[in-house]
Amino acid sequence: MDEPQTGSGADGPNLDNVFGLDDPFGAWDEVPASGLTPERLAHRTAADAVRRLIRRLADTAATSEQLLALAERLDTVTDRLPAGARPGQPGAEEGIAEASMVVEQAHRLFERSPFVGRANPVAPPLHLAVVDGHIEATVTFPRVYEGPPGNVHGGFVAGIFDEALGAAQAFSGRAGMTGRLTVHYRSPTPLDTELRLRADMERAEGRKIFCTATLHAGERLCAEAEGLFVTVDPAKVQAMLERRAGRS
Repeated sequence: MDEPQTGSGADGPNLDNVFGLDDPFGAWDEVPASGLTPERLAHRTAADAVRRLIRRLADTAATSEQLLALAERLDTVTDRLPAGARPGQPGAEEGIAEASMVVEQAHRLFERSPFVGRANPVAPPLHLAVVDGHIEATVTFPRVYEGPPGNVHGGFVAGIFDEALGAAQAFSGRAGMTGRLTVHYRSPTPLDTELRLRADMERAEGRKIFCTATLHAGERLCAEAEGLFVTVDPAKVQAMLERRAGRS
């Protein structure tokens, strides 16, 4: 077994060769609208519109007649929307010359993820940032994510932990997938409140990467989590992407 490695130290985290990137976190920086392709910007705009609809439906005084009329109109719009994935690498930022696994992974994270994805209308979305060798994130959950009255469903709390811890494990210098996620719910997580997450990569032992995270609403601790990630051969990730592309 390899010697344990910690996420801190004189030389800082090892950022080499995560999906082939010298700085894997550079791909996570928010791209201004002027740097997005028209297709990617349009996809985000459409997703924002659907997101507003979902949230309005979760808390509306509409009558049954109004809702049935809306459903009919929405079905008409959906039927007119072409199905299937677009060919090529959709929505890559300007300056990326060719498709690659790195670009596809960044696209999946920022556009398609059910928690971070800006083009996924079910995403809150969660906003990730790299700060001084760890991950910080913010998110606000509206009523559509309600579990206990006035509070976020615990499954969504676990989901944002998985996303933030998954980002933190990249500080190991390797790419891993979730092997185990343990969540400790300390107090109810409120809706319509900005929540703050912090995730740290603690150590790596062989193929195992250990991370921890906390979730706060203001000064109140809502939950804590530990994640175990297992490193994956990049070639296997590439094969998964290729299989998914073949099903599109």
